[in-house]
Amino acid sequence: MLKRLLYGLSSIWKTIIIKKHNKGQGFVKSSTFDRVIIAPSASFDLTGNLTLDANSYYGNGKGSVLRMDSNSRLITNGDFQFMYGADIILFEGAELYLGCNSFINSDCKIRCHNKITIGDDCAISHDFTIMDSDAHKLNGKTSCGPIQIGNHVWIGTRVTILNGVQIGDGAVIAAGAVVTHDVPSKALAGGIPAKVIKEGVTWEK
Repeated sequence: MLKRLLYGLSSIWKTIIIKKHNKGQGFVKSSTFDRVIIAPSASFDLTGNLTLDANSYYGNGKGSVLRMDSNSRLITNGDFQFMYGADIILFEGAELYLGCNSFINSDCKIRCHNKITIGDDCAISHDFTIMDSDAHKLNGKTSCGPIQIGNHVWIGTRVTILNGVQIGDGAVIAAGAVVTHDVPSKALAGGIPAKVIKEGVTWEK
């Protein structure tokens, strides 16, 4: 009984904090297992609703984590869904843009140091990792560059997308790929590192 009460109070407090930082008309849907950590200067601009625990089931105990550091921004262009187990960090000054009618399946990892854009109508499978920075220095330099995923992009399971990559509209990324270079529109890419396998592809949700 006490545990349920504490979960309830935590959910109410989380809703109040999110609303305080939100400049848009949408809201964040989350479960009692989700954790949201927001710096005072971080902000949401939600045109649609952002779901952190889609497709979860009662009592699975697997929530999502959203951490937003100082002056970071999370923007939606419509409704966007994360399945349970999402692990999302926006570092200081970073911007994460999420398109309308898109989703990312369970256990994704997002590390946004600069800017990451995910377009409309995208379908992204589970165990997805996207990082716009190498985070550590190699030969004295840290590689960091914005990532842009276009509209209507299908990304398979266990795909990793690294900094500076642009993926064109309608592209398909095969399961297990590590994407280190741009992928043209309507191209199928796969492998490590990912290469274009076929052009002119189409797909449907």
